[in-house]
This record gives sequence, structure tokens and C-alpha cells, in this order.
Amino acid sequence: MERLSRREMEQILGIYAPFAIKDIRLDPENEILEVQVEEQLSKRGLFGTGKPKANTKAVRWHHTKTGRFSTVIQLTASSSTFNKSRTLNPPAFIGPESANYTYQLQQLVLLASSKSLTSDTIHAITGVERSLINQIISDAETEKQEGQVQSQLPLETDPIWRAIIKHEISFKTSLPSLRFLISKLELSCANAKDDPSVLQESVGTLRQFFIKNRSQLKSEYAQIGVNQSSETPVQATEQKKNKKVTLTADHPIWNSILTGEVDLLSKNTGLNLYITQLKSLYRKAETGDDRTQISRELLSYLKKNMAKLKPELMAISKMVNQLNEQEEDNLIPGDEHDIWQKILSGQVNIESNQMALKLLLVKARATEDKHEAGRIIAQYFSRNTRILKSEIQQLEQHVAVAS
Repeated sequence: MERLSRREMEQILGIYAPFAIKDIRLDPENEILEVQVEEQLSKRGLFGTGKPKANTKAVRWHHTKTGRFSTVIQLTASSSTFNKSRTLNPPAFIGPESANYTYQLQQLVLLASSKSLTSDTIHAITGVERSLINQIISDAETEKQEGQVQSQLPLETDPIWRAIIKHEISFKTSLPSLRFLISKLELSCANAKDDPSVLQESVGTLRQFFIKNRSQLKSEYAQIGVNQSSETPVQATEQKKNKKVTLTADHPIWNSILTGEVDLLSKNTGLNLYITQLKSLYRKAETGDDRTQISRELLSYLKKNMAKLKPELMAISKMVNQLNEQEEDNLIPGDEHDIWQKILSGQVNIESNQMALKLLLVKARATEDKHEAGRIIAQYFSRNTRILKSEIQQLEQHVAVAS
């Protein structure tokens, strides 16, 4: 009768081979149903005897409610539980390896959220805790943004990665871990010049680092032509079409070029010789007007030779965009500013229609490390200045009143 009861419960929860229910525990007082599931691995080893050894770990997921009972799925996961073939079409009663909810519960919450239902409404309908609902929605939003950035990131076949590793282009980073990684990869490639697989593996390692640490690599992403924005590609394209940048002789980009702070990496001999001459004159210039005149001559040269200097003009355009973004970032208070802690504690209220920001605030307020939570919020404002204009104006007003 016990087996039959477990089989019936397996049918109710949709549990199927190679998984089976090992134990069921009911807590009537707290209205919790705990279902312990086991994965039935093959008992035949390499030589026909013995059970294969596998690295295991205990995982626990919240599932959809069974009647009035909150259901929890417990599983001792093996190395095959989260393999690629299974995660492509996962059973509904398990969940992601790094999450605490099942795919079925995730689908239920996200479906309700897609219908513009609030977390309170979803809670009232499903009985799922509000904090868990907010977590599922927040995780989905984060995963969506990560997927968007990853799809924009150059592929491993793009020569940009090899150029960074070999220092063939001007690439700057203030992140110590990235500098160390590039140095390590460069040394590995230098010691294995005759083995092209080492370079390819190094490229994969560097690209994976960019994916995992995207929140800390805003300027580095910009240098390889990726704009980390929550805007869709269509929105970004439309914005670029509508936003015209007119360069004048007094723009700071010319000072950066003529002082040698940045290098256009041009293959055009005529331009390189001309810039070398102008650099010499720029250093000797005694007044600001003289330097502006030299900048004007460089700008005029570029305009006259636009057809031949498209790569150089594109490089200048990217650098101008980076300078503009840095100017926008200066409007945002630093990570250590007390305004972020006031937002976390509720002393300062920022009115916003941005769901991603609302979810981030919920998640940040639940974080035990308040310093880290404040840093996360500050970085979010810095990364999304274009879509948070109203919120940034409110932020500036609160900072001005406080000072």
C-alpha cells in the first residue's frame, strides 16, 4: 500500500524515471509537504559490477502547492542531474541548479507576471510567498539581460579577443583580476606558439570572464563595441539615428589624440605622418587658441579624407560615445555616498515605473551586506542613465537637499 501511495504521488507531481519518490513527510502544523526524490542510477559499473561513483549534493526546491500544503522537493543530485541534455528539456518537478524553486513554479509565476499581475495578486492566487515570487521575477529579468549582453558580445572567432591577449590594440582596464588574467593568457600563448589550441582556449577563457563579470566591465565592454543597456537593439538603433553628435575643434577628443592619450591604430600612412607633425606643434603651442587651431586642422583633414578614413572615424565615434557616457556617469553619486543606504532603509523614496529597478530594490533590501547592496544599486543607476532620467533627477534633488 505504501508503494501505491508513492506511485500515486509521483503521478500527481509528474515525477518519472529515472526519478522516484524515496520518502514523504507531512507537517500539518506548518502545512508543509516535503517530498524526498532519488535519482535511480544504473547499478552496473564499467566491468558489470558495482555502482558507479558520482559526486552528489543535496538540493531543495519550492514547488507549486499541493492543496493547502506548501510543497518542497528534496533531491540528492548527481553529476548527471544537471547535464546539458537534461537541462535543455528539464523535468518540471526539478529546478535550476543555482535556484531554490522548480521549473513548474517558475513557469507559473512568470506566466502570471506576463499578464501584468502584481506580486500581491500572484500570491493571492497561488499562495506562493511574495518574497519567492519577487525572487523568481528578478532572476528572470537578470537572466534576460545577461542573455542580451551575451548575444551582443563578439564570438570566440572574432579577432578582437586575440588582439587583446597579444596587446595588438590599445585596451585599458582598471580591474586587477582582468589585468592578471590577460597577462597569464599572454604568457601561456607565448610559451605555446606552435599550438594554436592554446590561443583558442585562452580566447574562450577571456570571453567567459567577460560574461561572468559583466557588471564590473562597463568601460571594457564599450572598448570592444558592446553597449550594456537594457534597451532592445531596435531601441538603441533608433536612439542612435535620432542622436546626432557634432564634433567641434574644442571637443576633448582632439586633446586626447594629439597628446597621445589615445591611439587611433590607423594603417593610413598619410594620417599617421600628419598626426605626428600636429603632435609636435601641439606640444609647443603656448596658448589654448593655438591648440584649438591645431585641432581644427586635424578635424578639417579628416573631413576632406572621409572616404579613405572610415575605420578611423568609427574609432573616434566610439571614443566620443565613451566620453559622453563618462560625463553622464559623473551625475551619479559614488558607491560610498549615504544616499544609497537611505534608499535601502526607506528614508529616501525614488518614484519609478521601471520594473527592473523595483525588483532590484526588493532584492537589495533582502541582502544582508548593506554595503554591497548599496554598491549594486549605485552601479545599476550608472549603467542605465538613459532610461532612468526621471529617477536620476529625483536622486539629484535628494542629494541637493541633504547637502
